[in-house]
Amino acid sequence: MKFNKHLNQPIPEKDDVRAKTPNPATVQLMDKLESAGCETVFDRFAAQQPQCPSGLRGTCCRMCQWGPCRISDKAPRGVCGRDMNQVVMANIVRQLAAGMSAHARHAHEVILALIAAAEGTATITLKGRERALELADRFGIDTAGRTEDEVIAAVARALLDDVGRMTADPMHTLEAFAPADRREVWEGLDILPRSASYESMESLHMTTLGACSDWTALADQELRSALAYCYGTLYTSSLATEVLYGVPTPKLTEVNYGVLKPGYVNILLHGHSPVMVEKVIEKVRSPEIEALAREAGAEGIVLGGMCCTGDELLARYGIPTVTNIMGQELALGTGAVDAVIVDMQCVIPGLKIVADCFGTEIITTSTSNRIPGATHIPFDPERPETLDEDAERVARAAVAAFGTRDRSKIEIPERVTTAMGGFSYEAILESFGGAGALAEALRDGRIRGVATVVGCNTPKVAYESAHVGIARRLVEGGVLVTTTGCASHALLNAGLCDPAAAALAPQPLRGLLEAAGVPPVLAVGGCVDNVRSLRLFIALAEELGVPLADLPYLFVGAEPGNEKTVGQGATFLAHGISVLSGFPAQIPVAVPRTGPDGELLDGRNDITEFFAGDGLLTTVGAKIYTETDPACAAQTGLLHLRRKRQALGWG
Repeated sequence: MKFNKHLNQPIPEKDDVRAKTPNPATVQLMDKLESAGCETVFDRFAAQQPQCPSGLRGTCCRMCQWGPCRISDKAPRGVCGRDMNQVVMANIVRQLAAGMSAHARHAHEVILALIAAAEGTATITLKGRERALELADRFGIDTAGRTEDEVIAAVARALLDDVGRMTADPMHTLEAFAPADRREVWEGLDILPRSASYESMESLHMTTLGACSDWTALADQELRSALAYCYGTLYTSSLATEVLYGVPTPKLTEVNYGVLKPGYVNILLHGHSPVMVEKVIEKVRSPEIEALAREAGAEGIVLGGMCCTGDELLARYGIPTVTNIMGQELALGTGAVDAVIVDMQCVIPGLKIVADCFGTEIITTSTSNRIPGATHIPFDPERPETLDEDAERVARAAVAAFGTRDRSKIEIPERVTTAMGGFSYEAILESFGGAGALAEALRDGRIRGVATVVGCNTPKVAYESAHVGIARRLVEGGVLVTTTGCASHALLNAGLCDPAAAALAPQPLRGLLEAAGVPPVLAVGGCVDNVRSLRLFIALAEELGVPLADLPYLFVGAEPGNEKTVGQGATFLAHGISVLSGFPAQIPVAVPRTGPDGELLDGRNDITEFFAGDGLLTTVGAKIYTETDPACAAQTGLLHLRRKRQALGWG
């Protein structure tokens, strides 16, 4: 490990990853790819060292053509006059806006698909009609004289309104799902949003040259955007998907790299939007495509998931996941993957580099994503009538790849893990006997706290070590854990989502889990499904009659890597739930130093004080903790939960 003074923490080298990653299959595939001379994210990260200190600290401004400007003791202001506070906060707001735009594009696609299904222009059988009727009631949509499909279309348009509204009208999802006490806080801070699209526009506008120069106003815009992110992209995507494809229920399956099989057509489904993927699965499982695979000499077809598409498919069908964003190259290193079908987001360029090493076919299916050399068969949500035809072409192309590859390079790690996924908000409550019973278990200490472990991976942390290390220690401390996104793949593969892992928990949590037949870590879906964890937090608060900010809750972003992660953390902060981050992101670190008179200065600054000091704590009741070491991070989280319990008199 090399210590980085600009982050005030050690940075892992490739050998550190080998030593610390919790999945033995990772090491096996890293070694195989290295011996084959095929570069991966770990090699490129090493080649980038040392990384730009201004970039690491968030003090590089590239928002106009006068720069780029680096803020330092030598040059405390940029060419336009911006100081460190203005530059750092503007960078954070822009990252949040970019992440919100990504999820908004996801929401746009699934909502348009929902409208097409309701209006009959797409051949999608709606499996979550009950969810749509519930939303119609929550949104106050008039159902008189309307058919069920007309009501569903009206619900979809209300969701679409929250993605793109340009006027200062209330957001349907926020009004329907946000706790009343939180709305009062947000109204008092004047941070109620209009929509995801509007707040993305306003964030970019406020941070451009010559616009807003008050960093505290930018901080308000960050919170406003976080609420738009939550209610305009996460809620809208997750709810629309549940109407389209149904509400998940728990199911037991197997995960990890070992689910791939030699002699079979191995197809990985990767990305975020479920629309094309769902139809491709339908085609792949048809007698015609199965016969095509046999004609090519395959014994059958294996489907596996990566990233959030994998989480979605695990939740609904028990289709095994394989890995997350930083493991996607490793999965191809097995030499067994015939095709990867990708849609939008988290599909890194390095995937095609490794695919070319092993002859894997990459098929892109989103109009937003093009990869040079890949087969491109895009789904256009505004032309839904082509969905069936396009999915058939994708399925045939994926199967055809089996017969054209050199299969002599196959080496599949013998690593398979039992896992349970599919924990929707309703399924969690049902597993524990309802919101009242679960709330009472939290109050009386059978559950010491509830934490959600989420987010991407970053090479600044030994791959998956923080996710697994923190989650395991939280469970050992009596905490019930939920998980989504890339973090969930790490926890699934590590066995923490196996009901047998209840043995890791102390009594009486262990007994509670075993009686329910569930694991200590509940996999609730993809990253947009963080709303399921948030709804759980809100439901328990309402049962207990205690504000969200006072309860023993914690959001853990142990390995933040994507711009979308900024919005995830800010979403929970805005709701009064503190965040434990694995490293300080692009915020100047408070490094102790000696002053001009020899006195010891703590190195704090306005931005770290806002996030980790009294700033957010005073306004929204939550703060950020930062700790790199998993054991120390987990201890920090457990202490936070303990203090919350003590303040409530729960002991």
